[in-house]
Amino acid sequence: MQLSKQEQGWIIGIDGGGTKTKAAICDRSGRVAAIVTGDASNPLSRPWSEVEITIRHLIEELVRRAAIRASCVDAIYMGLAGADRPAVSAQIEASFGPEWQGRLFIDNDAVPALYSGTWGEPGVVLIAGTGSIAYAVHRSNRRYRVGGWGYLLGDEGSGFDVGRQGAVAVLRAFDGRGEATTLTQLMLDHYGLKAPDELIAYIYGSDNPRKQLGDCSRLVEEAANQGDEVSLRIIHQAARSLVELVGACHAKLGEELPVVLAGGLLTAETRVRRELMEMASFAICTPTVPPVIGALVAGMQRLGRQLDPDGIRQLQMLQGDGEGSNVDEG
Repeated sequence: MQLSKQEQGWIIGIDGGGTKTKAAICDRSGRVAAIVTGDASNPLSRPWSEVEITIRHLIEELVRRAAIRASCVDAIYMGLAGADRPAVSAQIEASFGPEWQGRLFIDNDAVPALYSGTWGEPGVVLIAGTGSIAYAVHRSNRRYRVGGWGYLLGDEGSGFDVGRQGAVAVLRAFDGRGEATTLTQLMLDHYGLKAPDELIAYIYGSDNPRKQLGDCSRLVEEAANQGDEVSLRIIHQAARSLVELVGACHAKLGEELPVVLAGGLLTAETRVRRELMEMASFAICTPTVPPVIGALVAGMQRLGRQLDPDGIRQLQMLQGDGEGSNVDEG
């Protein structure tokens, strides 16, 4: 007997990041009913009370759009930044565990990014956005991470790292300690400044210096495309640092697994991505779906559901223009 819509085992997947959160809901066949977008949900950089409100709103909206009862959801998988840390996991469990009664699964946000390329199979995800990290899931389900120590202690090869080095190069040139660079005029024009030393007050006085320097990575890319030697060296070093993250991850694994590229520096056609692709000796797996779909894959996996080719096709159907679907790209 065919199950009614209300009786089907639905899955909610949440991919929570530092700038926005995406959530999706699908039925047992993999048919995605809705994707919604909300505010940031990184528990390490935003008050938990605000994160909880964001997540609750997204869950309620998904259930409403799918036209089901919350009791029809068999699993809610949350891939949030830092969620593999015991203190963060305990906080999430305390807020959502009682009402979901064993249907809640908590994980690091790197896993949805990985599964968006491997469809639940083992592998390594290399993320280079504002920060950087390599995160591996072994076939035994052991987890390994390299990097991801934040902008004060790491994040080599990230947008922040590239942007910070670009700003440093401009100030070194201003001092006479470094060679002249096209970056100088690009940064002055971008920030509306008259002289390089005005960068000091601008960056340090910003509400979010990390983001300001991360945004500078685009200027380094632009200068490199104009042939600026300083910028070319910065980008080359960034690519080398990212390759190093993968190499260290493979060493921990004891074998080479496919590598999924994620994060703004590696999903767009940037110079960092191109150089990394030229340096890489490892197999690269290009995602065909966003990480929020990877969160649904992870939710299915936690329920022991086998993802067959038909299920993969169903999960891919909302990609593109989303015509005829109940999607809010926010």
